[in-house]
Amino acid sequence: MMVAFAMCGVFALAGCEKEEVANASEENLVTNNQTSQTRASGPSASGHGTLSIENTTIAGDGFRQFSFHAKEKKNGVVSGSGVLTYTGGVLKTRFNINCLEVNGNVATMSGTIISDSQTPQNEGLLYWFKVVDNGGGSNADPDQLTLFYIGSDPLTYSCSADYGVTLYDIEGGNVQVKE
Repeated sequence: MMVAFAMCGVFALAGCEKEEVANASEENLVTNNQTSQTRASGPSASGHGTLSIENTTIAGDGFRQFSFHAKEKKNGVVSGSGVLTYTGGVLKTRFNINCLEVNGNVATMSGTIISDSQTPQNEGLLYWFKVVDNGGGSNADPDQLTLFYIGSDPLTYSCSADYGVTLYDIEGGNVQVKE
């Protein structure tokens, strides 16, 4: 029995020796992770809240709720989506975001309407809107949002356009813009 135990010890020690054999799969492995590891995520914008506009042409149209998120991926593709609800919750518009332009604390976005609960003929149309992130905390100015502009001309409804339209203070929410 002692001999068997001693033989196991010899085999265990022999098994611990390291062979000097190159691993062919590791030797010929070429990686290009430097670019993907060093490149940071692209710009992003997200937010939610309410917006009250006093002077509107349609009664009850002045109260709106919104939520959205958009991010530029490492490959440069922008993806995101959002929902805009107004007229007391009767009209709900869902949209995809495929264009995002960030300049400091301002983000301009555009994309395609994918569903409209009250006006289905708007589905497939383009839209444009802009947000401003004015920081956080009790002393910060409110974040801001433009109205949601809808049309069919891809040059007009592009996130690279800026129309200088009115920005409204949002209530009960937050917008975050990151370069």
